Amino acid sequence: MPAISIPCPTCGAALKLPDTSLLGKKAKCPKCSQRFVLALPAEEEVPLQLAEVPVLPLAPRMGTSAKWVPDDLPVFPTAPQAAPAVFDFSAGASGSATGAENASASPANAALANALPANALPANAASAKAVPRKRRRGNKTGLIAMSVLAVVVVAGVSVAFFVNKNQVAQGKPAPAVNPAWEQKKVELAASNESAESLSPTSGKDIALDYIPFTPHLICHLHPADLWAGRDRETAEFQALLGNLGLWLKEEIIFRTRFQPEEIAELTFAVNFGPRMSKPDVAAVVRLKEPQTKSNFQKQFKGQRRADPNIEIYESTELCFMLIDNQTFAVAPLAMSEDLALSRNDAALASPAMEPLLKESDRDRHVTMIFDLKLLDSHREDIFMIQMQQLADKFVLWLGSDVETVSWSMHLKPNFYMETLLHNASDSSVMKVQRHAQLQFSKLAEDMLAGVRKMKPKSIGEREIIGRFPAMLQALDVGTTAHIAPSCARLITILPAHASANLAAGALLTWNQSLLTNFNDDVKVSKSDGASVPDKIVDRLQMKVLIDFRRTPLQEAFGYIGESIKTEVTIDGDALKGAGFTQNMPQTFDLGSVTAQAALHEIILKYAKERDPLVLIVDEPGKKLLLSTKVKAEADGLKVFDTAPKK
Repeated sequence: MPAISIPCPTCGAALKLPDTSLLGKKAKCPKCSQRFVLALPAEEEVPLQLAEVPVLPLAPRMGTSAKWVPDDLPVFPTAPQAAPAVFDFSAGASGSATGAENASASPANAALANALPANALPANAASAKAVPRKRRRGNKTGLIAMSVLAVVVVAGVSVAFFVNKNQVAQGKPAPAVNPAWEQKKVELAASNESAESLSPTSGKDIALDYIPFTPHLICHLHPADLWAGRDRETAEFQALLGNLGLWLKEEIIFRTRFQPEEIAELTFAVNFGPRMSKPDVAAVVRLKEPQTKSNFQKQFKGQRRADPNIEIYESTELCFMLIDNQTFAVAPLAMSEDLALSRNDAALASPAMEPLLKESDRDRHVTMIFDLKLLDSHREDIFMIQMQQLADKFVLWLGSDVETVSWSMHLKPNFYMETLLHNASDSSVMKVQRHAQLQFSKLAEDMLAGVRKMKPKSIGEREIIGRFPAMLQALDVGTTAHIAPSCARLITILPAHASANLAAGALLTWNQSLLTNFNDDVKVSKSDGASVPDKIVDRLQMKVLIDFRRTPLQEAFGYIGESIKTEVTIDGDALKGAGFTQNMPQTFDLGSVTAQAALHEIILKYAKERDPLVLIVDEPGKKLLLSTKVKAEADGLKVFDTAPKK
């Protein structure tokens, strides 16, 4: 949509807006600093022109065909009609005067009387006077009667309306209350309040101070905690970001002129602008330590703008506005004037992003808030070609019911993640919450279908990528969905080391997806970058990396089978008969062990049950079967001893 130009009502300077979403809010004139409400200018009305009215002649026009009128006028055969007001019949009040005699009372009346038709005058003057007087009395009586009748009708209707209204109000029962829904609302509010209490931080909302435009994407970071963290989890997370972490670090240094370790808080804001154009990026930097002005000038490497009230330094590509000895803002050089205006007025948030900003917490390590619709329409301008396909899948995965998204995480003391989904105007929060739960439940299965087509070259990459679907399953298990007043809230809490595992799994899986042809059918061969033994018992001696966090039994068993390239089957009827389910959670961290040792850990957990689990090795069929002892004996199957050999 083209930009909208709104003139200032005081000085007439134009204020440009990206769209109509900010209409109705207050803004500040960039020229005279006058604050006014943003509204579209009224359209100029076209002045109406009066049509020329022809001037009527004062005197009657002369006729062309003369007609003789007799002197003797006939008597009216019926009741006389009212005469025009211009005639004066008062001169002939007595006798049986003719029309000519009455007309002689005045020269004008005489002339007009001679010009009337023969039946235009009454038989005598008395009857001509009596008729108009009686009709005038009749008109007054009729008007009075009509007025009284109208008052009576209006009063009657009013009384009937209010009486009927009172009867309806007294007789209409109150709307029925649904006790189940009222109880449900209380439960939803309590659940959301409980979810909010799980947050490891309680900071203020992310502010839009010193931002020179309306942001469409906001990224709030704590670089010093992420890059200079001395604990293992933070260091691993930063290291496992790989190329993404390197790119982000270079971008921080270029935009701020400081190292990430020196920055306590950093807020990036992006405005996508018109299609097929480069987005505008601004930032607000809050340093850990105070700096001198000479040090700022040395870092900015620019000339100070000629403005005694605001300290702005203009460099080659960027301009910097100094707020205090620890805070400054940066924007593109072309926005130097807009940056100066933002010193006293915060940026206006779009109506769709404002509810999520109110729910934000600036103390979180990472927070991203973005408009999903704009992100979709500008993906060609934002992402490289390889990332555009991922962006398309992400938008489709969230669905059309979501308008804006807020995602935040905190690494201490546990891995905490919060996802807020603000619904579109034609949807509802409950609909978004149900859809998000469904999508999260299918995420691991969808990822597993894609991972099966990947062929990593190294054993380490194969193990981590193979475990990534199980990580996503654990992510789903550790996530709870809640309903807030303006958004759906998803809370995820996992162990502290889960952040590094998820980062490594996501990064390696993404890199491998760029090298994978997903249109090919899955072909599991004996040699897939590494030799796979022919016998199942030998494959059980292959190493696998085990770190299960409430992973369902079927997922854990499937992961082990995928790691050793062996088909696995679970006898659901046997487990059901013994009182087991395929969703029994498995939680243990064994590190790198053999597949047999991992399976033994699972089976040992249920060894003391009435009908314990057992493993059957089907060498001819090249598969593993998980069943129960009673069912295996009934089917005549040989149980495989998973205990390690001494």
